[in-house]
Amino acid sequence: MPLKPIVAYGVQLFVLLKGRLAQGRYIECNGVSDACKIAEEKVRTGRAVGAAAFTRTVVDPDFDDGSDPITLAIFGKVPPGLADQLPF
Repeated sequence: MPLKPIVAYGVQLFVLLKGRLAQGRYIECNGVSDACKIAEEKVRTGRAVGAAAFTRTVVDPDFDDGSDPITLAIFGKVPPGLADQLPF
């Protein structure tokens, strides 16, 4: 029986480690607006130097099978090239 795709939303935080930008915690979210709100809030409150809200369609979570992430919004400092992934 084919698996039903799952649309996942999340926020990738970015922090400074020894003066360099590094991936921080990943936060699962309930939707687009939730992901964007959390990403903006984490940067605004100083919990991260940067954050990116993502969406991704997952076909088989057991094998991490699905589409590439789509960047919905970025806030603060993020790795070079991440802004180029924005769909607009």
